[in-house]
Amino acid sequence: MSPVLVVHAQQGQGGDEKELREWADRGDADAQFELGLRMITGEGVKKNLEQGVKNLEKAAKQKHLRAQHVLATLYEDGVGVKKDLSKAAEWYRSAADMGFALSQHSLAALYEEGKGVKKDTAKATEWFKKAADQGNPPSQTAYASKLERGDGVTKSTAKAALWYLKAAQQDFVPAMTRLANLYYTGQGVPVDFRRAGAWYRRAARSEDPWASNNLAWFLATCPEDNMHNGENAVLLARRALKLVAEVVQSDEQPYEMIDTMAAALARNGEFKEAELWQKRCITLFNEDKDLSEEERKKLKDEFDGRLKLYQKSTPFAEPEPKGEEGSEPLPQDTILQDEGLPETSPKKGSSKGGKGTVV
Repeated sequence: MSPVLVVHAQQGQGGDEKELREWADRGDADAQFELGLRMITGEGVKKNLEQGVKNLEKAAKQKHLRAQHVLATLYEDGVGVKKDLSKAAEWYRSAADMGFALSQHSLAALYEEGKGVKKDTAKATEWFKKAADQGNPPSQTAYASKLERGDGVTKSTAKAALWYLKAAQQDFVPAMTRLANLYYTGQGVPVDFRRAGAWYRRAARSEDPWASNNLAWFLATCPEDNMHNGENAVLLARRALKLVAEVVQSDEQPYEMIDTMAAALARNGEFKEAELWQKRCITLFNEDKDLSEEERKKLKDEFDGRLKLYQKSTPFAEPEPKGEEGSEPLPQDTILQDEGLPETSPKKGSSKGGKGTVV
């Protein structure tokens, strides 16, 4: 780092504009990057996209990896330059080849989608893996997803679970959710509703609406009676819908969340309300024109089946998962200890009441 940036980083300022320009004019790559970034964002200097890009280019040509990465994002999004996915790929690759994890991830995403490069799932997987090896949670999650599906790599749900765990332990919400789902279904790890619930709960502490929805669904429909908590499920289902409106800023309420609210109300013994919400779910579902015929039929049968249950004053519970043979536990997973939960589940009991064990 240049002396000027060191000084101002210590002062918490990022560099006086005049001094920053002087160092940039002298060819200091750090200063060129800092000045370029500020000109693009308008932070502390007059916003000037064209000059900002030029400064970034100067730094990037000196192999300044962050400058190369930011320049690539500008070409990818068409900010300050004409959108050019091929150039974006070139700059991402330049930084990726030098081991810059963010660029490795972004280059992988381009290969995944075939943008600026020829679509190549194997190369996408390779670059996700390189970034994952550096501890980047989104890359670890993306690579885990590849392993889970066998997309561009030999399928291994056990390895996928381990990579999801690495990212989940860094508080990456999508990884927590996927790991919870593996525990819930017994894929790659043994079926373990305690750990599934614990990871769903940790994810739900975020502002991600789907994380709250997932925990609500779990508390309402888990195959194991002792996991049920209708009252908390209703609160979480409401929170999910509220977050969609506030965080996602959408007036649309996903029918999947409406389905969850119905299941939560039914688990809480509010069957008339559950019936109304399930009918609303079906109405919204029927308006979705993007589903395939196979998906539509499957979901219609599920939604209609749950409606009939609620009309009979019966809550819905998912069937016991079969699990994947030969799955081994993850000794690295300390979620139960971290959450202060016992290693084993309490004895099974009735879940007819709305108040159950809080996971």
